[in-house]
Amino acid sequence: MNILAFFESDYNFSAMLAKICDIESDSLIFIDKVNSLQKYSNKESTIIIIDIDDYKNSLDELINDLRKNGSYPIYGLISKMDIEIQKYATKIGFDIVMTKSNFLHNIKTIKKKN
Repeated sequence: MNILAFFESDYNFSAMLAKICDIESDSLIFIDKVNSLQKYSNKESTIIIIDIDDYKNSLDELINDLRKNGSYPIYGLISKMDIEIQKYATKIGFDIVMTKSNFLHNIKTIKKKN
């Protein structure tokens, strides 16, 4: 599986995810610009993960740009579940919103679904 990650500041989560990806032979690619997605347009089993905490001031724009550049599943990850943030993120186009720890614990299941 290819995981395209939009993360800026949660280094601990990034390190844990990188370790899991290494063990599972998955690709973890950190991206900072939407136009970089074109490199991965032909890849199967690709998901996008976004740190909602990092991008909360530009989520609308980011989601719109991502949807224009592909049809990857988009996972919004947050440190602590907040129902208002979850509702908003789902409304603007995230496929799934979950905590970062939940994502790490369920990555094998997510991998099977994609």
